[in-house]
Amino acid sequence: MSDENLKHDSEYGKLLLKWNFPEYESPVRNKSWYFVSSIVFIIILIYSLVTRNFIFTIFLILFGLIIFLHLKNSPLEVEFKIYEDGLVLGNRFYEWTELKSFRLVYKPPYVKRLYFDTKNNLTPEVSINLEKQNPLEIRKILKNYLKEDLDKEEEILFDKINRWLKI
Repeated sequence: MSDENLKHDSEYGKLLLKWNFPEYESPVRNKSWYFVSSIVFIIILIYSLVTRNFIFTIFLILFGLIIFLHLKNSPLEVEFKIYEDGLVLGNRFYEWTELKSFRLVYKPPYVKRLYFDTKNNLTPEVSINLEKQNPLEIRKILKNYLKEDLDKEEEILFDKINRWLKI
């Protein structure tokens, strides 16, 4: 089905904008990153064994295994769409009434993100990678449906930590 057909033939109203982005960013990790991470992991593991904290040791081994498996896989492509009636992120539809506000954090080349504050306490914020999208065009569209939060100017702590640790 063509994009033109999607614009008029959707259960969510007219399609206003769409783009794909990777599920998570895959930062470039050099050999020193792997070396330092391995040394830190081994030191913490030895400490947990010396202090006989076996539950922590099991936790560390599981954590290391999860990180290792995560690093081996490439991120999936996620489709994001803005419709008249709400947003589609992957296979999840958010009605405008489920969202409180939006904010853009645009500090290229490192941070180009769109955040939505939800009314759901389990997932209070939704983070979207802008990729090569024009933030002014996105702002213009979203202001018709949501309040823009101009008080928060930084990316969320989770995104900062991920970028800093290159996870």
